[in-house]
Amino acid sequence: MSEQSTNGQQKEMVTLTIDGHEVTVAKGTNIIEAAKTVGTDIPFYCYHPHLSIPGNCRMCQVEVEGAPKLMIGCHTQVQEGMKVKTHLTSKQVEDAQAATLEMLLINHPLDCTVCDQAGHCKLQDYHYEYNARPSRFLENKVKKVKAEPLGPTVMLDGERCIACTRCVRFCDEITGTGEIGLLNRGDRYCIAVNEDRELNNPLSGTVVDLCPVGALTHKKWRFNTRIWYTKATPSICPGCSTGCNVKVHQRDGEIVQVKARLNPLVNKEWLCDEGRYGFARFLPESRVTQTFAKGAPVGLAEGAKLIQRDEKTLILVSPHLLVEDYVVLKQFVQQFLPNAKVAVAYRERTLSDVEKILISPDYAPNYRGAEFAGLVPEVSEQSYEEALRELSNGTYPQVLCLGDTSLDSEERDVATASQLFSKARNVVSFLSDSSSTLAAISHVVFPARSILEKSGLMISRAKRLQYATQSVDAPEGTLPEWLLLNGIAKAFGKALVEVRQDRDLTVSYLGAEPRLKGLTIALIKGEGIDLQAYQPTAGCAAGGASESSHAQP
Repeated sequence: MSEQSTNGQQKEMVTLTIDGHEVTVAKGTNIIEAAKTVGTDIPFYCYHPHLSIPGNCRMCQVEVEGAPKLMIGCHTQVQEGMKVKTHLTSKQVEDAQAATLEMLLINHPLDCTVCDQAGHCKLQDYHYEYNARPSRFLENKVKKVKAEPLGPTVMLDGERCIACTRCVRFCDEITGTGEIGLLNRGDRYCIAVNEDRELNNPLSGTVVDLCPVGALTHKKWRFNTRIWYTKATPSICPGCSTGCNVKVHQRDGEIVQVKARLNPLVNKEWLCDEGRYGFARFLPESRVTQTFAKGAPVGLAEGAKLIQRDEKTLILVSPHLLVEDYVVLKQFVQQFLPNAKVAVAYRERTLSDVEKILISPDYAPNYRGAEFAGLVPEVSEQSYEEALRELSNGTYPQVLCLGDTSLDSEERDVATASQLFSKARNVVSFLSDSSSTLAAISHVVFPARSILEKSGLMISRAKRLQYATQSVDAPEGTLPEWLLLNGIAKAFGKALVEVRQDRDLTVSYLGAEPRLKGLTIALIKGEGIDLQAYQPTAGCAAGGASESSHAQP
């Protein structure tokens, strides 16, 4: 049997049975992945779909008819007619997994009460599911290193390590930096770094995500909260245009941990340190929470009156806005600012070989979204630099700045920005950071939200459409840029949209945009949509039924 793959080539298929269920999968699939197709989760520690397979934890043992002993599901590939029994139907497998867990826990410290991994630890989960019985171990446990820094971001508690070697393989096979190794044998094993070579590559924090127990922890977030006190939101990293999938944990309005989220088509399960530990830069301490005109608080409609609609205007736009913001901004410009030019802040940077594995050469997570929305014909360094030259030459007496990063980092210092805007008579900004340079030089400031405080569509550098879910609650008085623009449009006499929630705007846009016909929020939130390959359907776009709505004012 064969089946056509996504690249057009024929894949050879094989049929087998797992716990009595017939399964047809591609030849070369291992038993762990094959079992998932019938809803059976075979437990494992060392296996990862994007790393080599060492087969050293032995938790994934299964019974294969005709085999002289139990086989490990991670390394055993399916074959035609194979008959497999998992722990669900085989007492032999069940006993073997219980014995494996007992061995792994022999020297494990009883410190779940203080361990950062408590609540999402595979040792805890599997113990209760596969071996919930008292320990028979009476001897003294082997003592190993505690709270040892492997580098600037990662700490090691050696007693918790189960030698799955995920961290070792990641540094050997993915980053190629090879900082971590496994020392000694038997119960004396321990991972370590070279004395003169610490774990300090640009993706170093990923090893904590890969660790299935509490052996590796983030130095920045160590002991800061219990996972069950946090609200976890699946979203997209706004650090660059790669569009890495993440899970953001927040508590009391603060981000307390960021983990990579598995997406084999984008970032696998990797995340760079710059993105992971840099979320705080999108949540300024000092916020704009109401409209200001020349330093005095005013209503939104009063601030709108200070926008000179017939004036020659430059609109500088942040690449950290969402597609919906760009769509509404385009409508706003077409209806109310006939003499406007739009430019998106964009510059590229030089990356190291390790950074190139995952990181894009820009800090512009949604510049493709501005292009897709038709706000600008293209986004480039040249078009942004040209806009800045025209601004400094006095070509545009009025400037609108949408977003805190509507100026690139090189122009955000007071001296540079003041020089750029010296000939502009009216500067109107939509900002979240009240202490920013733009806030200081603007004549009118509207209270905008951070990209982490909104939900909507983003398009990566590879033109993959994804959905970013609101990660933290927004301060009272702030609004997303599209809703601010709609309020201003109402003050001008004509609303641009009739909705008031991020999700409703996304649903409306998906239904109206021919290029996205047939898509829903639920579909996009999976692995995203490759816009270069997507063929619009005749279906009607609607939001996923299970998607919760984040209320807007």
